Order: sequence, then structure tokens, then C-alpha cells
Amino acid sequence: MQFHEALSKIPKPSAQRIALRVSAEAEKIIRQGHPWVFDQSIIEQSHRGVPGELAVIFDSKRKFLAIGLYDPTSPIRVRILQKGKPTPIDSNWFQEKINTAIALREPLKKKNTNGYRLVHGENDGLPGLIIDRYAETLVIKLYTPAWVPHLQEICSALNSFQHLILRLSRSLNKQSKYLHGLTDGMTLTPQSHVNLILFKENGITFECDPINGQKTGFFLDQRENRERVKKLSKDKT
Repeated sequence: MQFHEALSKIPKPSAQRIALRVSAEAEKIIRQGHPWVFDQSIIEQSHRGVPGELAVIFDSKRKFLAIGLYDPTSPIRVRILQKGKPTPIDSNWFQEKINTAIALREPLKKKNTNGYRLVHGENDGLPGLIIDRYAETLVIKLYTPAWVPHLQEICSALNSFQHLILRLSRSLNKQSKYLHGLTDGMTLTPQSHVNLILFKENGITFECDPINGQKTGFFLDQRENRERVKKLSKDKT
């Protein structure tokens, strides 16, 4: 699949990893699965970095603890991608994460539903990244510039879908320095001409505007509430 030319112009992250050591408390909560490292928790850092570089976190014994995306623009300095065991963070790693998320939501098809949150950020091990599905259109929403250098890999992992749209959080939309030409509402697949999209949720057809609508176009997190209203109102109109 071909993508918008803007993706090819985004600088690749440096191959040199940022080495970090964190406080004992931060080390403890990382081991427990917390997905963030705050700036005040860092007690030692090898060098300055830019958003999207990989930061390797070492424990008090200087052994590998975790690796994540570095973001010097945010109090959340590192978003954890992998902990416990070192592993290459590459296109294969991203593909596996995306495939796992897709498989996890596969049962929704049996409920005649093709509009749902495909990737739940931290819950799917991809903190700061949200992907919503509306039929064959995916809306990728970024909450940190740390994801920008890895956006092409994410898009490649989603190549089974026809249309990809980019949405940016309000704070990220103000950080043009790190967007490299990306804009809120940009269609990442050049052949896409998306206006209003029809999708199904529990057999009911809804309409959304993924480019100009709130959030990514629809409040997908209210699916259970809408289903409950459907059951309560049955045969009452």
C-alpha cells in the first residue's frame, strides 16, 4: 500500500539509544507494569534526545529494565513499550502488537459490529497511540510527538485496511516543529477521499465524520450504553 508522501519525509529516529536510570520508586512501578516514566523520576541520562528516540531504562544494578519512546516535551518523559526482557523495537515488533490488538477485537464481528476501538493505547502496550475503526477506515490518533517517527511503521502494520486518517491531540497539534508536515485530519492513504462514513454497531448503522468530528469522529466508548438503551426501549415506541 502507498502512503502519503509526508510519511517518507519524517526523519528516522537515531540508532543510538538513550540510556536512563530512574529512582527506586519508579523502578518498582515499572516492574509492576506502569507504562510511564515521569521526568522527575530520572536520576541519570546518557544524552539529550528528541521525540521518538528509544530510551533504555536500567535498574539500580545497571541491568535492563525497560525500553520506551522518549519525549522531552512532556512530563511523561518515556512511554514504556517493553519491559523485563530486551527485544528489538522494529517493524516486526509493531506488526506483532497490531496483530494482537486486531485478534483481540475479532469477536466483535459476531455482534455485527465494525466500528470500535482497535488499539487502546496503554492497554495494548502502545501508550499514547489510539486507533479507531469505522468499517474499512482507520483513524490513528497520536497524543505525543514520540510516535511521529514511527508512524510509517504503524501504517504498514495496518495495510489490510483501505483508508487511514491521522488525528492529532490538541497539544500535539501545536507542536509543528515535530510534525514534519503532518496535519490533523490528513488522509495517510492518498487514494482516500473520506467524508461521512457508515459503520455498524450491534447491528445498528451509524454515521461519523472522522476528519472534522469530535475525538476520532464518534464516541465509541459508549457502545455498551447504547446497547443497553436499545434493550430497554425495545417495543416501547
